Amino acid sequence: MSRTFPHPLFQPGRKSGAGTLFAVLLMVCAWSGLTSAQAAPHSALPSVAFYYGQNPPINALQGFDWIVVDGNARLPTPVSGLGPGQHGSTYFAYVSIGEVAESAAAARQPPTACVIGKNRVWKARILDLRSAICRDWLVDKRFAPLIARGFHDFFLDTLDSYQLALTSPQQQRAYQQGIVALIDRVHARLPQAGFILNRGFELLDALKGKGVLGVAAESLYRGWDEAHKRYVGVKPEDTLWLKQQLERVRSRGLVPIAIDYVAHDQPAMATQTARRIVADGFVPYVTNGQLNRVGVGKGIAQPREILMLYDDADSPMDTNVNWYAAMVLNHMGYATRAMNVDTQALPAVPMRGRIAGVVTWFSGPGLKHGERVYQWLRRQMKSGVPVAILGEFGFSADAGHLSALGIGLGADPAPGLKTVSVSSSDASLTGFENPARASPGNFIPLALQQGRSALTVARDGQQEAAVAITPWGGYALSPYVLANLPRGTLDKNQSRARWILNPFTFFRQALRLDTLPAFDTTTASGNRLLFAHFDGDGFASGSYIAAYRSQPAAKVILDAILQRYHIPTAASVIASEFVDGGLYRPKQLAIYRPIARAMFALPWVEIGSHTYSHPFDWSALEHDPRLSAGLHLKTPGAAAKGSDAYVTEPNLRYGYNLPVPGYTFSPQQEVDGSVTIINTLLAPAGKKVTLFQWSGDTNPDAEVVGLVYQAGLANINGNNSTIDEASPSLTNVVGLGVWKGRYFQVYAPDANEDQFTDGWKPPYCGYRRVIQTFRLTESPRRLAPINIYYHLYSGARPCALDALKSVYDWALKQPTTPVFPSYYSKIALGFEYAGIARDGNAYLLGGYGADQTVRIPRKLGYPDLARSHNVAGFNDANQSRYISLGPDRARLVLADKPPTEPYLVSANAVIHALDRSPGKLSLSFAGQVPLRVTLAQSQGCRIRFQGHRAKVTARGRLRQFNSSLDSGRLEVACPTGSVVAP
Repeated sequence: MSRTFPHPLFQPGRKSGAGTLFAVLLMVCAWSGLTSAQAAPHSALPSVAFYYGQNPPINALQGFDWIVVDGNARLPTPVSGLGPGQHGSTYFAYVSIGEVAESAAAARQPPTACVIGKNRVWKARILDLRSAICRDWLVDKRFAPLIARGFHDFFLDTLDSYQLALTSPQQQRAYQQGIVALIDRVHARLPQAGFILNRGFELLDALKGKGVLGVAAESLYRGWDEAHKRYVGVKPEDTLWLKQQLERVRSRGLVPIAIDYVAHDQPAMATQTARRIVADGFVPYVTNGQLNRVGVGKGIAQPREILMLYDDADSPMDTNVNWYAAMVLNHMGYATRAMNVDTQALPAVPMRGRIAGVVTWFSGPGLKHGERVYQWLRRQMKSGVPVAILGEFGFSADAGHLSALGIGLGADPAPGLKTVSVSSSDASLTGFENPARASPGNFIPLALQQGRSALTVARDGQQEAAVAITPWGGYALSPYVLANLPRGTLDKNQSRARWILNPFTFFRQALRLDTLPAFDTTTASGNRLLFAHFDGDGFASGSYIAAYRSQPAAKVILDAILQRYHIPTAASVIASEFVDGGLYRPKQLAIYRPIARAMFALPWVEIGSHTYSHPFDWSALEHDPRLSAGLHLKTPGAAAKGSDAYVTEPNLRYGYNLPVPGYTFSPQQEVDGSVTIINTLLAPAGKKVTLFQWSGDTNPDAEVVGLVYQAGLANINGNNSTIDEASPSLTNVVGLGVWKGRYFQVYAPDANEDQFTDGWKPPYCGYRRVIQTFRLTESPRRLAPINIYYHLYSGARPCALDALKSVYDWALKQPTTPVFPSYYSKIALGFEYAGIARDGNAYLLGGYGADQTVRIPRKLGYPDLARSHNVAGFNDANQSRYISLGPDRARLVLADKPPTEPYLVSANAVIHALDRSPGKLSLSFAGQVPLRVTLAQSQGCRIRFQGHRAKVTARGRLRQFNSSLDSGRLEVACPTGSVVAP
């Protein structure tokens, strides 16, 4: 893991996106030669946040460059590429080196000899760092566990606590030497460690060159009185003294940080205080006294997570919020988290600043926890968190509850049949895919006391405001959200629907969502993403294709697809089909193993596991492993002979899992066991499994998803999009995935051939319809990548193979950026964790990992490349502008006019590194197919690739570069005045 330095002050000489402490010190030394008036501009300083709660709102904090957290806080898992030290933001672990709280557990208490006094205000024991024993205890008990978690950087607090216990100058000097010795000990264990000090001004000279990056000090203008639990102003003389100390910090080339305290319900004061600190030339962070809310720094964090509440479902996958609302909110740039109010406790921490809003979609009016939900929602509304209610209120819709929401409840309508009608409607909010038709059975006499009705239904002289935007958010009641359609050929547990409500407009208005740059998971380097993956089902199926009669379907896919179409593909197998004593006999294994090895050896193929026994019903097996099919064979050894003569569950088409003889379902065997088998038996040297592809109902629990993360694998499969010309509703387009506890399950964006053939039924030709899916998720909105997703049994039927070829042929004609499915999975995770902050007219973008694209409406303007940082260029599609970013972090400023500097329009590779200076652009690409790059504003410029003059083709004002290589460095240098103004 390498540390990253997102601002120019901390950029190393090489442009690799990672730096070393040596590079930082070089920059610090260069800066330290400047006077205070000559110091680096404030825009070059990092933004800093401090958050000591146990569950940091990651995507609300990722807009900051440096983030100080409690070392035990729940942070992203390392496989996401966003754990400590693995992403654009640098995480500093909080370490109190001068005190230990009296309330700390016995195991965390220091040796008695290390205690030299008490801090009575903070109820803490003061440590004696003059003692080597005490320093060793801190290194072993505090720093070592943090280093093991992946932290490389530390915020050192309570440096001056010793002054409460030691009064003589000689004692204090000895203690200061002990602090220096402690930092030396940490450096000996972790040479690249970096530190922020809390005060410790007297140590600045002694710690020079020892990894100190910045110094923080509390209470420049506003403070927190811990003894009396109140916010206080700071005396002018104290402010002046602290300013002088921070000036000393700045003059030594360190980052000066001022932490002030303002009540969370006074955001205007917090913003004003932060601006005063910025005007002084220091880095601000203004937060609450407990440092457990997102504060105001150089920029103002823009929360981009929506909390979605549901009830009456075993899994968040099987909910309206996940099926319908998530996709819309994802497209708008917002990550979603679903919570079951029946089984999970609602968050006790204040949500303002953590989330952008709350969406509820309950199954009925009478929740068993309805009153608790109502009171929680009211607290959010009062604190300024917008709430959007869909379907049912979820709590008792009586006059008492509704009046507090600004809704009046009329008398119950008289019984009997009455004529109902839509008396008024807002076309921007209703009638999106289906008209709103008044329903007499659902009529509730609701009158808005505050707000605006978007759909009013009249009955017998009374009116119902059925869809409304209110001061606290908004609501849309059933049956005016979705129109249910006939099920058709779908399974009995599935349904079809169309939107009545315009969800894009409704969520924008009800949740007060600003038009921010939206992180986008459909596009990379200006082109739509393309990738392919197949699940291992049907590997051994005998083919009906004449040239391959009775050969395994996998052999057909190898020859006719993988050898022909060289695009990034994840090839997966079911591990129990390849082991001795598994599903097949040795004679069959001798045929199947070489085919799998040949697939995995191809350079454009990554290796996936499709589990060990292919669970069809994950939940059932997780709750009762004795249901495993291999324990219920009708005759001993039947499965081993290739027969499916085993006991099946009547309600399951294929049983609970494949009948591996004697096998009892185990999550560890499905994940770790399958990966070990594939890596050992089938993978070529130097190549391992990178992706886990969920099987069956694709609904594992959090424990199983966690095993995949702990194994270091990406994951894919779940709900997917089936939109086509016969069912063109956006209800058939799914979101990115679903959180299972701490882990994110990534959905395959597009459906596979099983769904387009009505469950693999003759004539097996239906997969061609996925091209309709690709078209409908491109226009009028680009909602999904092009994902060619199928099973190996497509090699068993002639029409299925022809359909698959036609899909590949269509996809390869589109302008795309091909990536591996595991990389797409990381793009989805980057979206979930990414953060945005506003700094004046600039957007600070961070923590986005592999998701290096943001989308804006064209009407918002163009990237101002001269004032932006780490922005490569842009490309337009539909009414959207896709802006390509470099790795790690970016600063985006928009302008009314297009740029005159050279910029990237599109490339079929991802941007690995980016460097820009006036008239110059350097881009390092990492691709999977021969490189194709389009540049703008580069006419008359010198273009070189890999150090050699590049041959380019003019296309109007654009320049096209092609190479037989898939990766490399492209450099553009434009003489002054050579670029034609747009």
